[in-house]
Amino acid sequence: MPHFARHAALAIPFALVVSAMAPLGAAAPDLRARIYHAFSTVRSYKLTVLGTVRSVGVWQAPNRYQMTTEFDGKPVKTIIIGRDYWTLSDGKWQRSGTANQLDVDIAGLLRVATHDKTPFLSLPDQVRDGRRVGTFAYTFKNGTQETCNYDRATYRVTRCKADELILLYSAYNDPANRVTNPLAH
Repeated sequence: MPHFARHAALAIPFALVVSAMAPLGAAAPDLRARIYHAFSTVRSYKLTVLGTVRSVGVWQAPNRYQMTTEFDGKPVKTIIIGRDYWTLSDGKWQRSGTANQLDVDIAGLLRVATHDKTPFLSLPDQVRDGRRVGTFAYTFKNGTQETCNYDRATYRVTRCKADELILLYSAYNDPANRVTNPLAH
């Protein structure tokens, strides 16, 4: 894989990461607690990233991502485990160095929010795919704002938008959601 393509593939994953009763724009500590509680039982999910480039993959607790990104018409496969980052090149996995976790992904947002205590702001419910969903906003310390929708019954996040990216979440705790260690290949 050309050197520039590796860097571009590396950049894609990094570009990737209330309650209806609360007053509009109010901090929603109860919502925050419910979202955290819902994710305390999440072991995996599918992730679709839509933007100038598209990626699909899975997250597996506590800190594993496996993504396939279309770049110049070719699939680029990446794996992040902790801070270790691998790319699939010439049919074999190669360690590409260290990486930060994906902050704009919901697992990343919750990890960051745990440490900085920035409030979740309640927004009006929205209708997505014919269903009413809850909505909240979160602002990272760098000023990036992310707006997320969640299922009003389970409090699991279904969609987030940050800058020009849309992140979709599905297949929570599906046993097929696995991130394999590249060293095992």
